[in-house]
Amino acid sequence: MEVKHSKTIDGLGLIATKQYEKGSIIFVLKGEETNYPTRESIYVGNNTHVLDQMGQYINHSFEPTAQIQGYNVVALNDINENDEITFNYNDNELTMAAPFTVNGQAVCGKLNNK
Repeated sequence: MEVKHSKTIDGLGLIATKQYEKGSIIFVLKGEETNYPTRESIYVGNNTHVLDQMGQYINHSFEPTAQIQGYNVVALNDINENDEITFNYNDNELTMAAPFTVNGQAVCGKLNNK
């Protein structure tokens, strides 16, 4: 994986440098852990948020290529080289430090998205 210009937003994203089969672990999140969300952290369960060096570049998508399962980033479908790795923040995050909207739809986490 490498950080490159995103295909989904005006900015950087995490891009696959090889193929991943549906259901495979793309990588395991690791880094500083906190008990509160930050703009770049990813919720992994048990009131734990991880600030992963690569994970912080995984952009939100309502049609994601991956999902977070504990510390694992898992392919939701086959991912090809040069595809962007994304996940749906509303499906994973409980609350977000920096909520936003996409085409009028709130991206604010599970607890605030009702």
